[in-house]
Amino acid sequence: MNKQEAMRHTLSHVLAAAVKELYPNVKFGIGPAIDNGFYYDIDFGDAKVSDTDLGKIEKKMRGIIQRKLKMTKREATKSEALDWARDNKQDYKIELIEELPEKETITFYDMGDLFTDLCKGPHVKDLSETGPFKLIRVAGAYWRGDEKRPMLTRIYGVAFETEDELNKYLEQQEEAKKRDHRKLGKELDLFCFSDLVGSGLPLFTPRGTVLRDLINEFTQSYRLKNGYEKVCIPHIANVDLYKASGHYEKFPEMLQFVSQESGDHLAIKPVSCPHHAQIFAGSPRSYKDLPIKYLETTMVYRDERKGELGGLSRVRAITQDDSHVFCTEDQIGDIFGELIESAKDLYKVIDMKLRLRLSFRDDGDGYIGTPEMWKKAESAIKDMAEKYKMDYFIGEGEAAMYGPKMDFMAVDALGREWQLATVQLDYAMPTRFHLEYTDVDGSKKTPVMIHCALLGSIERFLSIYIEHTAGWFPMWCAPENVRILTVNNQVTDYVKRIKDVLDTVVLNEPIKNNKLRVTIDDSADSLGKKIRRATEMKIPCVIIVGPKDAEEEIVSIRLRDKEEKVKLKDLAKFLGKLS
Repeated sequence: MNKQEAMRHTLSHVLAAAVKELYPNVKFGIGPAIDNGFYYDIDFGDAKVSDTDLGKIEKKMRGIIQRKLKMTKREATKSEALDWARDNKQDYKIELIEELPEKETITFYDMGDLFTDLCKGPHVKDLSETGPFKLIRVAGAYWRGDEKRPMLTRIYGVAFETEDELNKYLEQQEEAKKRDHRKLGKELDLFCFSDLVGSGLPLFTPRGTVLRDLINEFTQSYRLKNGYEKVCIPHIANVDLYKASGHYEKFPEMLQFVSQESGDHLAIKPVSCPHHAQIFAGSPRSYKDLPIKYLETTMVYRDERKGELGGLSRVRAITQDDSHVFCTEDQIGDIFGELIESAKDLYKVIDMKLRLRLSFRDDGDGYIGTPEMWKKAESAIKDMAEKYKMDYFIGEGEAAMYGPKMDFMAVDALGREWQLATVQLDYAMPTRFHLEYTDVDGSKKTPVMIHCALLGSIERFLSIYIEHTAGWFPMWCAPENVRILTVNNQVTDYVKRIKDVLDTVVLNEPIKNNKLRVTIDDSADSLGKKIRRATEMKIPCVIIVGPKDAEEEIVSIRLRDKEEKVKLKDLAKFLGKLS
């Protein structure tokens, strides 16, 4: 643990000490250091604590810090630790201690004579070293993440080594609030939710569907260019399909039902790869046919915990820009090369920087395939990253159940890093499904399977992209490209002429045959009100038409960052450059 983590970990203890002074009968869960700060899970009993209470808790924390109390480590036996927890009526600590091995030495940290907590540490030497901090919010958290256990109150704080770092982070958080995709999704009329439909099941409006369809067309254009073919699969399948693939154990929450007509045990699909594998298996295959490349944008379903759902970031109906390749080992390099180059170009177009996480397995259970398969696949992926000179790091335990992955980490406008595109190498599933092709010598061989989604989940991608752009989408994917605003009702004929020109404009980058989406606001409202409406909807190009414009055959254009006057005869050319 580095110095910053030690500071944050110590602040979680200061938070607990402050809460203990204000609410003497509380019971404590855990209080770790986390990215950018710390938290503590606390059972307040009958007391209700909300964000409005953070000020007094923070004030108490600052008073404790001013005392510069020392943080002292001491050891205890399991029996001594249990006596401490029972004497202090700390039920959650009792549970944690009881799970520890009998002979393990247990450590406590004393904050002077004010507060003692069960903890491995390390911490700063005394409270004068804790640094700048701020409590930011209160949330609910089930004890140990189990919905069947008590709901505790989690208090979050942020902490940094300098005031400048803290202020910069808080400013970024304020900007993030303004860009929150849930807020913008409502304001820009992109998507909504319905209690009757259910949690985590977004409904896309006409405007949101335009954005969604254009983004999907963009991502799939890369694979169509590289010879992928579209396929289409159903949304349900026999449960046996997922038992054979190994997904049944991975996703036990899959919604299963029995057909009253046939008696078949069916499930709503959580993934599409087993279906695509069955398309490959549907015909005899030769080495001459490989690589075989399938693509499909399809929805899969996961029964995520209700408390973890949030806007489009985590949903139960997940649309994937999915693709699967069946190839020989000799073809892996070329396939990965195509997908790496596609990902690099796609994220360059949407203006997000990329780095690479090589997601490998750890020593845990839950993976399918032999150790030899995994070693071979991980080595191949690492070789690809180095060949294409990607900035990469290794994430142990981040692999898919059937193979290692290349996960592309995209950095947004606020400097936040998100895992989006993924390319996965799979030796296991083709073996489980007994997939085969006839090799040049007439022998039967098992193909390698490569999974890829350049966006990952379209819903999650949109949650990030809406915030990255703050809702100011580029012309090519904006739900509404141009809105014409009339000054009065004397310009109807001239507006028609402008509209006729606009109808000829096609945006060919980054996707082909993308016609302008144009609306006209000729309501009786004032021009100021019309401009405000267009600005609130973040329309990239607004055309204002008055009698003088008609007389001079000029088009007055308002863009996000400037205003232009263009001759009507030059309008199509001008707008073409904006694409």
